[in-house]
Amino acid sequence: MAYKFTNPSLVSHFNRIQAIADKFEADLIASGRFKYVRTEGNKKIYVEKTTGREVPVKIPMLPQKQIAS
Repeated sequence: MAYKFTNPSLVSHFNRIQAIADKFEADLIASGRFKYVRTEGNKKIYVEKTTGREVPVKIPMLPQKQIAS
């Protein structure tokens, strides 16, 4: 029986994208202008406190079908 493993370069790339998204979210909250409201699918929704403008932040997800051959 053959085993399939996730491509290490794909995992590395995903980790880099995840770190960028986490930093962006931290900056939104640290600015004091935004607050977290809800999650819709693969997006976290933040709202600007003064204007009510919504800012969606896409949550990176590692595709399960991306495997090395």
